[in-house]
Amino acid sequence: MSSSLILLSEVNATSGATANITFTDTSFDVYFLQFNNVRCDTDDKDLNFRFTASGTADSSANYEYAVYELRADSTHVNRGATGQTSLPVNISGQGTGTGEACNGNIYAFNFNNTGEFSHITMEITMFDFVERIFGWQGGGALKAVGARNGFEFFWESSANFSSGTFKLYGLVK
Repeated sequence: MSSSLILLSEVNATSGATANITFTDTSFDVYFLQFNNVRCDTDDKDLNFRFTASGTADSSANYEYAVYELRADSTHVNRGATGQTSLPVNISGQGTGTGEACNGNIYAFNFNNTGEFSHITMEITMFDFVERIFGWQGGGALKAVGARNGFEFFWESSANFSSGTFKLYGLVK
């Protein structure tokens, strides 16, 4: 599959309240975002993201998501919401402890289509602030038409990144 992926952008987040990753090549139908070792400088914070248009994050209350949360410490649960101003990466709180981090894969669809909603599928794993292992499988959408060109990741309460690598690829048919 690596020959099917064309690296478009890479961002290493080591500080700051946001991590933005965008693309200018609009020739792909599907984009693939991979992030690894994403960590916060403050304990018990949730990571979220928004789609960008011309490099500016869309913070309208038009996001919705549905995920199946796999947990090592209790029963698996379905989660979801509509009318949100962003999409969650986790809702269990990342922190500063040893091993706490978020990793994931996001596939983005309809980002170049000005007449359709942009949507994503996501597979996320995390180790949270009370040393629980989680996994998410699901998807989300921005229910507003328009072309998109990337993502803005941010922590709740304006916490800052302490690490994280984000790589954005175009997926060749």
